[in-house]
Amino acid sequence: METGGYIVMQYTAKERRPVKSYLRWANRIPNVYREYVLKENPADAIHVENDTNCIGLLKHYHSLAPMAMEARKPIFLLKPADGAIGAHFQAVNRSYDDFKKITSGILEKTIG
Repeated sequence: METGGYIVMQYTAKERRPVKSYLRWANRIPNVYREYVLKENPADAIHVENDTNCIGLLKHYHSLAPMAMEARKPIFLLKPADGAIGAHFQAVNRSYDDFKKITSGILEKTIG
């Protein structure tokens, strides 16, 4: 089985970076991935933000997720008519960039 990497989901961000408590947990993932998925012996601790196997970090979008389910559309396509107004609308715009980055990472890992 070949794998393209992993995505860390539902982290909480502060100033576009994961909060320290979450980052402490997420930084366990690279070595566990290497050991159990790639069957390698991880020599050094690697931080998730620098791990070449990490396709991306997908943050927790809080109330946007149920709003998107109600509207039956992706988070990044929510409009003011769907309830995405004010800070929600700004988060929708940021989510578009986040998902685009993840998509680019997946494409890069899978088709080179």
